[in-house]
Amino acid sequence: MKIAILNQPQDPVLADEEQRGSVAIVNWELARRLAERHEVTVYAPGSRTQSAAEHWRGIDIRRTRFAARYLHKAVQLVAGRFKGRYPYAFSPLYHREYYTQVARDLRRHPVDVVHIPVQLQVGDLFKRAVPRAKLALHVHQDELAHVDYDFLRGHLASFDSVVTVSDFVTARAQQRFPDLAARMHTIGNGVDIARFHPQTPAESPRRPSRILFVGRIAPDKGVHLLIQAFNRLARERADLELTLVGKAGMMPFDVLGVLLRDDPALGSLRAFYGQSPMGWLRKEVLGQRDSYLAHLRGLLSPEVATRVHFRGTVPLEELTRIYREADLLVLPSIWQESYGLPIAEAMASGVPVVASRCGGIPELVEEGATGRLVPRLDLDALVSAMREMLQDARRLREMGQAARSRAERLLTWERSAQRLERAYAGVGPESALTPAPVLIDPSLP
Repeated sequence: MKIAILNQPQDPVLADEEQRGSVAIVNWELARRLAERHEVTVYAPGSRTQSAAEHWRGIDIRRTRFAARYLHKAVQLVAGRFKGRYPYAFSPLYHREYYTQVARDLRRHPVDVVHIPVQLQVGDLFKRAVPRAKLALHVHQDELAHVDYDFLRGHLASFDSVVTVSDFVTARAQQRFPDLAARMHTIGNGVDIARFHPQTPAESPRRPSRILFVGRIAPDKGVHLLIQAFNRLARERADLELTLVGKAGMMPFDVLGVLLRDDPALGSLRAFYGQSPMGWLRKEVLGQRDSYLAHLRGLLSPEVATRVHFRGTVPLEELTRIYREADLLVLPSIWQESYGLPIAEAMASGVPVVASRCGGIPELVEEGATGRLVPRLDLDALVSAMREMLQDARRLREMGQAARSRAERLLTWERSAQRLERAYAGVGPESALTPAPVLIDPSLP
């Protein structure tokens, strides 16, 4: 097959093993596996310093430049203060010039499959550009359960298949669109189990107990809850350290407001975005990357602050080392986390997990075997689970070993790529994470 995989307009691609941004990482890892058996082209935005066309290990890269990126970002920030029919990211105007240029190139270089992440509103554009190609929509969040029904229904008709990152997302989409259920398939995400692997005994010297967070430093990830939990535990144990890896950046409020519509958890996040026009300007616009970080630092007591390390974005090689040196990964998400790539990476690295019982997370973490699941927004439960796990070093090691075994069996990119091929062909795979049960947060509306 000839396959075109589209990156989002904010996700550049490098001719290298390392990418930035969760959707870009997923696209690239799938492209690498598919390129072993198919002709794969990855489309992405480009900068002045990047070549318009490049080839890397079987993958053709085509880049397109466009000038309106920051304009769209500004419009999205303003749109977040109004309740529209759908978030601006689903507007026909959203980076239309980028998708139009890609469609124009595909008209000249037709393919068998066009793989589009997230932006289902551009399906009709590509249906016209390459009418003989199959269109696959890759859903990374739970928007099919929340965005305006008629809007979704009209645009989903353009797609031959819809692939998702978890059974949680698939089940809710199928329930809402039963007549399209046969087109919807879970492929899951994955992890490179060769790159992310446990420490060897020689790499395991005596050292402080290390708690790790990896991901976007943002309110919806519940990082403020982790800081509060660490404040408590660090007073009890002088050997605890906390490392946070990832850049600060808030999810656009118009997207968050849709994904958490009618969910009480949304109220706990509003203050971080500013509840007045001036507050919004100060926090979400001018302080998009700084206001939440300042809040987190303000939560730390002086005696604990020296044991908390904000690392920002780090190179891939360093990230794998940080995972191997961690004792526990914590992801106390407040929104309905559809998958959780850092969880898969930690498990492959032999690191057990404490995470919120929400979204697709229970499909990854086997309660009591590879980690612990706690209710969203329950600080006491979070502290208790972290304390209990860190107190028993032997049990922690056993859970880490079980996590690695589960990653090897269920969380590889090869497995996801094979499921994606079946979805392209219209053959629905079984549950991507069988035999793990699909557990839905009882607080969901």
